[in-house]
Amino acid sequence: MQDARSRYRKPCLVVGIALALGMLLSAAARAQQAAPPTNATPIELAKSVHNPFEDFVKVPVQATTGFNLGNHHDTGEAVNIEPLIPIRLNAQWDLLVRPSLTVGYLPTPSPQFGLTDLQTSFFLTPETASKWIWGVGPILQAPTASSTDLGSGKWAAGPTAGFVYNSGPWFNGILAYQLMSFAGAHHRGSVNQTYLEPQVSYNLDSGWYGQIDPPITYNWTAEKRNAWTLPIGADVGDVVPLGRDNLGLQVGAYDFVKHPQGGPGWMIRVQATLLFPTIRSR
Repeated sequence: MQDARSRYRKPCLVVGIALALGMLLSAAARAQQAAPPTNATPIELAKSVHNPFEDFVKVPVQATTGFNLGNHHDTGEAVNIEPLIPIRLNAQWDLLVRPSLTVGYLPTPSPQFGLTDLQTSFFLTPETASKWIWGVGPILQAPTASSTDLGSGKWAAGPTAGFVYNSGPWFNGILAYQLMSFAGAHHRGSVNQTYLEPQVSYNLDSGWYGQIDPPITYNWTAEKRNAWTLPIGADVGDVVPLGRDNLGLQVGAYDFVKHPQGGPGWMIRVQATLLFPTIRSR
């Protein structure tokens, strides 16, 4: 009975840690506010939820539940926090910094709970882009995982880039990176992974939106039948006022058409995105 209580307590702890970190980031961002509220429309704020190259501070907190893991069809949990920090370099260019921190619970092959590897992306993006938006730069992965099954044990790096089309109610694009290991634990396997995130979203004047946003990965070091992670599904969301700022809320479900052996068969994800349009780089 004690093991069962501990097992169900861990996902709750994941959510608690994520909410606490989100509140800290929110408080830090609010402490910097000095400008009056912006006049961004609901549809513009909805697009800001999707935009990986936004020019103001935003803090997405995403909770993902994976189902049918392993032979016993277990359930896994992960909470990711990926704040976007824009830095204005000059009148033509911005530098965007996106650290990605995940806390997870993996029930199989043995229960594991804790931090995964920390990823940080850096994008150089033109300051005046509005319809065709792009960014390019490096990505770095550090072996911060608190247990073996939650991370690679390797330092890895590579290029990352994104391209976005923004017109009318549509906000579509693709984000990609390639990670390859260059240092770390000698007894662990090398990292060679491609990540693709295509996105198609339709945004209403009210702030409601629908999107298709599957995170696709290909592991070049795995056997071919275990290389792809390919989910298919959709999300729906809305942006609501939060004092002088705004909050994006969304929920979605994805089925894994392809996944490594033992990986989840399908997932539900819930995301809350704190938007601070008064804290801008432009």
